[in-house]
Amino acid sequence: MSLFKLPSGVAGKLVRIQRNFLWGWGAEGRKIAWAPWSLVCKPREFRGLGIVDPNLFNLALLGKWIWRLGSVKGDFWEEVLISKYEGWRSLGEEGKGKRSSLWWKDLKEVWTSEGWERSFEDGFKWKVGDGKDIYFWKDNWLNGEALKNAFPRLFSISSVKDAKLAELGFWSNGVWV
Repeated sequence: MSLFKLPSGVAGKLVRIQRNFLWGWGAEGRKIAWAPWSLVCKPREFRGLGIVDPNLFNLALLGKWIWRLGSVKGDFWEEVLISKYEGWRSLGEEGKGKRSSLWWKDLKEVWTSEGWERSFEDGFKWKVGDGKDIYFWKDNWLNGEALKNAFPRLFSISSVKDAKLAELGFWSNGVWV
């Protein structure tokens, strides 16, 4: 469940098994459901039974991979994904992915269908450092907004739209050169 999006048929069967266990099923026929399924799936702190919904659990596990792409640096698997797919930044791009793996396509589907792009980037606190990992125009590294959105005219005439911050300058005595 942590690597691929759960097919709806499989998720339905898992939910059916959970319901049959909880409410009973057997020679006597179907039993009465004493609580709505949405309440049963709520955590105990919110007066639910804490039964895990397989669909939400699957999304959370796939989301963990997306989070790791943005937060873990230097691992071999992360370098491979960046070289092949450009890392988490390409999850929202359309048109790329005809030669993507099934796993990457599932991550892209979760990214777009669940609307995680905005909340994911908002959760980052950008640290410029040497600027080798930050795109000058595309990332929200300056005051929480991408420069391509703040200065669309400059972005449209720029000849280096995919440049990293380190390629366009450096810090010298606290001043950007």
